[in-house]
Amino acid sequence: MSTSADDEQYTGLILLSGVDKPGIAASLFEVLSPFSITIVDIEQVVVKDRLILTVLIALNPAHESAIAADLDNCAVSLDVDIATLFSYEEKSALSTKSNLIHVLISAKKLTPKALSQVAASIHQNGANIERVTRLASNPLTTIEFVLSGATKETLTQSLSPIAISNSAEITVQ
Repeated sequence: MSTSADDEQYTGLILLSGVDKPGIAASLFEVLSPFSITIVDIEQVVVKDRLILTVLIALNPAHESAIAADLDNCAVSLDVDIATLFSYEEKSALSTKSNLIHVLISAKKLTPKALSQVAASIHQNGANIERVTRLASNPLTTIEFVLSGATKETLTQSLSPIAISNSAEITVQ
C-alpha cells in the first residue's frame, strides 16, 4: 500500500538530555521559534537531577539542516546532549491515541521483579506502554503505566496474581 504526500508529514524528533537546570526548555524553544514548526508531542522527565526532554515537531524538510545546526549550537551553550531524527511519518501514526488504560502499581518495596512481571503481562495482552511515571514515593512507591491496545477486563485479570505474589496493589483504570 503506497501513501501519498497528503498522507505524510515531515517530522523531527529532538532528544535533549543532561543535568537539569532552570531555563533549558525556554532556551530550546527559543532556538526553534524562528522556524515554521508545529509541536506534535512533548515529554519531559527529571530523575535525580538528570533531564530527558523529547519533542516531536512537524517541519518543512528544507529547514532540517538549519534547525539541526541551531540545535547543535544550543546543545553547546546549554552543556547538554541533543540528538535529532528527521523523517517522513504517516499522519495516521501521529494522531492522538484514545482509549488509554492506566495501570497503577503501589508497594512499600517495589522490586524489579514486580515491574518485570507487570510489563510482561502488558505485552502478553497485546498492549503497548505509552508512558511510565512515578506518582508517589513515600510511604508507598506508586508507578503509573499508561497503555494503548488493551482492555481493562483482560489486564485486571492477568495483573491480579502479580499483585498478590509481589505484596503490591495494582489498579487498572
